[in-house]
Amino acid sequence: MLYISLAVIVQFLVALAQVILKIGARRVDFKKPIFYNLKNRYLLISIFLFLLVPVISVITMRVIDFSNFYSFTALSYFFIMVFSWAILREEIDRLRVIGNLLVIAGVVIFNL
Repeated sequence: MLYISLAVIVQFLVALAQVILKIGARRVDFKKPIFYNLKNRYLLISIFLFLLVPVISVITMRVIDFSNFYSFTALSYFFIMVFSWAILREEIDRLRVIGNLLVIAGVVIFNL
């Protein structure tokens, strides 16, 4: 059960890193040198998360089947939807919610 939780956490962190990267990308100034943009804390946090995720993934894949682990990648759609709504203030329509609920149901059924 711990490793299934880690597989979900991996997808949570991937989605979080992507949303933070989007926030950081909005603040990139292409007219300034690259070193100036490396001070962007959102970019740095997203890079840290993108480096952390493979470490957790390797730990998790050592003990659960790859097909089971990989099925959890579909959860990133759900987490992206939630973060887009909560952090980026994007609107979410009913079909997107229904689709994500079906994705979650598929992941649960696949891993029974």
